[in-house]
Amino acid sequence: LTFMCRDKSVVETVFIPSEGRNTLCISSQVGCAMGCTFCWTAKMGLHRHLTTAEIVDQVLQARRIMGDVNGHIGNIVFMGMGEPLHNYDNVVRAIHIITDPNGLDFSRRKITVSTSGLVTALEKLGHDVDVNIAISLNGTTNEQRSSIMPVNDRWDIDELLDVLRRYPLDKRQRITFEYVMIQGLNDRMDD
Repeated sequence: LTFMCRDKSVVETVFIPSEGRNTLCISSQVGCAMGCTFCWTAKMGLHRHLTTAEIVDQVLQARRIMGDVNGHIGNIVFMGMGEPLHNYDNVVRAIHIITDPNGLDFSRRKITVSTSGLVTALEKLGHDVDVNIAISLNGTTNEQRSSIMPVNDRWDIDELLDVLRRYPLDKRQRITFEYVMIQGLNDRMDD
């Protein structure tokens, strides 16, 4: 699904149907500033952050458009356009609205925030909202990860893993690691 904002910016929201659970992948920014070399959105650069209302509206509109045809949206993943933790305040406010019983009333256990690893924001996130997290790792060494993810030059793998070891999880939660395999770079047996 593509949505046009009031300023004519366009963002993508992806409805992912599967047996028993449909997932909605929502955006947090128009473009992205992280510069990951394998990501098409990063090639756009960052145009602006989405507002809290624009983030929540993706869920409302997807429910309206897709709900009757494809069924219930059971999971929400902040993995669309942009780095969610770079738009921290609006994303956290949106999560509160999406999970509030007087808002959209989604279970916090059904929401995942995917991040490239903004360590200072990760330190706050677990205290501000109780949702799942996924880390876009994509490399097993700092040299490898830095070559495709500039964020690793600011916060390397050791710093990222250190904050994740301290991340507040309940007994049923796990951290998900995402890994895009790139031929000849991070796809060896050692990786």
